[in-house]
Amino acid sequence: MNPGTLAVSAVLVIIVGLIIYKMIKDKKSGKSSCSCGGSCSGCGMAGSCHSTARSGGSSDLATSDTSAAPIQIEDRNVIKKITIEIDGMMCGMCESHINDAIRSNLSVKKLKTSHATGLSEFLTNDVVSDERLKDIITKTGYRVLGIKREYIS
Repeated sequence: MNPGTLAVSAVLVIIVGLIIYKMIKDKKSGKSSCSCGGSCSGCGMAGSCHSTARSGGSSDLATSDTSAAPIQIEDRNVIKKITIEIDGMMCGMCESHINDAIRSNLSVKKLKTSHATGLSEFLTNDVVSDERLKDIITKTGYRVLGIKREYIS
């Protein structure tokens, strides 16, 4: 084997080994596998992921779907399933930002957010207006495209 090829191969093996070592170290310390490192300030998508509009620009979700039942939105005894369509989520850290914001402002159960679908769904007994939901999400740097409500009981 040519000494030059051997040297290049050795350097590549060392680089790959260091990358794997850093990934394992980050995983053990609880850092995300995305480039955010725990905050969007270090994210490779910072400045572009939260302001990029999805193609199409129209929402499949209505601003509020209350036609399913004649229940008052203000009723705290009613479990509401709220689905929010959110623009700008690009990774798992984006999902975490949304989940943290919702949990810190509302009493929720079964909160699930997906950057792949652009949806956040949760159950709550809280009385919460569309304006408040939009405010909670907007403060995280994302944009609400639509809100849908279903009444469970």
